[in-house]
Amino acid sequence: MTGRTAATDEWIRYRRTARHDGLVPALALLCETVCDGAPPRGPGGHVVALAGVAGADAGEVVTAMRVEDGNIIALRSRAEPPSVSETPWAAWALGVTCLRFGLSERLLDSVLAHLGGRTVGDAKLLHQQMVKGGVAEAVIEQLEIATMLAGAAPGDLDDGVLAGLNAQITETDRMLLRLLGAVSFLADGPGQVARVSELIADVYFGPARAGEHGGAG
Repeated sequence: MTGRTAATDEWIRYRRTARHDGLVPALALLCETVCDGAPPRGPGGHVVALAGVAGADAGEVVTAMRVEDGNIIALRSRAEPPSVSETPWAAWALGVTCLRFGLSERLLDSVLAHLGGRTVGDAKLLHQQMVKGGVAEAVIEQLEIATMLAGAAPGDLDDGVLAGLNAQITETDRMLLRLLGAVSFLADGPGQVARVSELIADVYFGPARAGEHGGAG
C-alpha cells in the first residue's frame, strides 16, 4: 500500500464508521485522530462536540441533542481561536465532510428500509413512481458527492469545494427526510441525526467560515 493510498484510506474510515456505526462513534474517531480528542472551533466561535470530551466545558452551551447512543452539544467557545498554523483545518474539514456523507448514506439506508416495509394497497410504497423518483434523485446526488471525495486527501479540495459539498449533503438529507414523512420528526429517529449533521455543517462551513479559514490548507 502506498503512502498516498494509506492517507486516503484514513478518510474513508470516517465515512464508513458514520454509515455503519453512526454519528457518535464517527465523531469520536475523527476527534481522536485529527485533533487529539478536542474538536476545533468554527470560524464563528462555535464548537460541536460529544458531551464530556476535552474542551467541551470551555464555553457556553448553545444547544444539546440526544442522538442514538450519545449526547451532542454545540457551544460558543470562550477560548481564543488558534492560528491557522495551529489548526489542522484541512484534515478536519475533509474529515467532517466524509463523516457527514457517511451519515447521509446511513440515512438513505434507513429510508430504503422504512419504505421497503410499507405498502399502499398491494404494492410496496418504495415501488410508487413518485417515491422511486425521490429516491433516485437522492442517489444521484450521493453519487456526485462520492465522485468528488474519491481518493481525496487533506488539501486536495479547497474550502469552497468542501463548503459546496456540505451544502449538497444537506440538501440530499432534506430530500431523504421528506420521504420518511412523520418518522423524520422523531427525537430518536434518523431525522435527529440529520439535524445534528446540518448543525455541524453550519458551524464549520457556514457564512462566517470565509473570513477565518479561507484558503487554509
